[in-house]
Amino acid sequence: MGERGQASHSNNDERAAAHARLFCPMLMRTVLRWLAWLGVPLCHRGDVAGQIWLIAWQSWPSFDPKRGRPERWLNSIAVHVASHYHRCARRRKEELVDRIDVLDPAPDAAAVMESDEIRAGTIDAVNELDPDLRFVLVAHDLDGIPMAQVAEDAGLPLSTLYKRRTKAIGALRDIIALRGDHGRRVSAG
Repeated sequence: MGERGQASHSNNDERAAAHARLFCPMLMRTVLRWLAWLGVPLCHRGDVAGQIWLIAWQSWPSFDPKRGRPERWLNSIAVHVASHYHRCARRRKEELVDRIDVLDPAPDAAAVMESDEIRAGTIDAVNELDPDLRFVLVAHDLDGIPMAQVAEDAGLPLSTLYKRRTKAIGALRDIIALRGDHGRRVSAG
């Protein structure tokens, strides 16, 4: 191997050693410490550190170990990125907004009474269903039991239970609609 080949081989070894020193967890903590010393707020250090590592990775092909230690090279990137962060932070403006009125998430008394009436009316309507239809609707839709399990427990084909469930939902709609029509006639009369 000639002089030129040895120099190239030596440079590659130095670059490999520098790469191993740069991209290790210990140096990542060091970068965060540098950012603290450079005045980057804790809430932004992770983002700024990410920018530093991205720039270091992108510019790694141009790194020359003969110019200095890799930590110094990384530190100069950190200083540059922190300086850019501060320059942008000075121009950054926060817009204050008026207070936002938040609606009370708790329902009022009328809403509670209405939901109780709806719940009671629905339970009454379910209880009016044919027992075979009610069984499927309660087991699957209210108790959350999978249809396959309901079919196995009842000893019926799955298709029969799906048909019963469809009938139950239709009958429940009819009962509720009939009650709604009756309630409108009573309040109008």
